[in-house]
Amino acid sequence: MLNHPMRRKKNEITDRQEMQGVIHASQVMRLALCLENEPYVVPMSFGYDGSALYFHCAPEGLKLDILNRNPRVCCLFEHGLAFDPKGASPCSWGFSYATIIVHGKAVRITDLSEKLAALQVITNQFSTNDERVPADKVEKVEVWKIVILKMTGKRAG
Repeated sequence: MLNHPMRRKKNEITDRQEMQGVIHASQVMRLALCLENEPYVVPMSFGYDGSALYFHCAPEGLKLDILNRNPRVCCLFEHGLAFDPKGASPCSWGFSYATIIVHGKAVRITDLSEKLAALQVITNQFSTNDERVPADKVEKVEVWKIVILKMTGKRAG
């Protein structure tokens, strides 16, 4: 895991609640995987329960091929991304944003009740109407938990 100090400390997000707010406000998780020095990034729907991240996917495919061989992952969350033209010169242009990067380890969930609970966390990320996940759909999908090892944040604008 990279352990590099942030260059602009004034932009660093250190408050755990603020980090969680950015994750909850994000519409997508960009999941980064790596196998034999070949990176792979994919946008995913996700759920976050305050201590772990969850995602679901088809029972076969490249993500699973990689995760079965290397469960270490990195996730990017962003909120409030906006172009910020601070002057006439392109050299002064920038962006306003808040980003959170999570380093973690992905673990397949196999217990049906745990899968259903994780799918409900994912559903709750995108719904305010208390929709319930149909129990008959649980067996047809892979569900993964990301155990968070490190979380960092940055903001600008």
